[in-house]
Amino acid sequence: MGNLVLHMEGRGAMSENPDPDRLKALAEKLKAVQVEPERKKHNSGKFGGAGPAWQMIVELTTGMAIGVILGLALDSWTGLAPLFVVVFTLLGFAAGVRVMIQTAAVHQKKVDAAALEKKQKP
Repeated sequence: MGNLVLHMEGRGAMSENPDPDRLKALAEKLKAVQVEPERKKHNSGKFGGAGPAWQMIVELTTGMAIGVILGLALDSWTGLAPLFVVVFTLLGFAAGVRVMIQTAAVHQKKVDAAALEKKQKP
């Protein structure tokens, strides 16, 4: 069998060198039709502060979990059963609390900035 060559012309055809004027016209049409999506306010309503609160809970839990896992690993490696679990759990708790305090400070700065901006608007 010979080579079968399909040549499409018209509407569905794609060329290697597209017409720049047609592309610009298409881009303008797309820009005119596209609508900016409406943005929701995340910190509104009854449970507006739940996001940062959950973030802080996860940070504390993660710090403690890492401490427990490291403590168990070191206890099984050294044979000193409860020593490293206790020490690293406390260290993980302290690290989690430290990160929670940093997150709370960042969140408070955002809230203060939003309140100041709202106050300055007439």
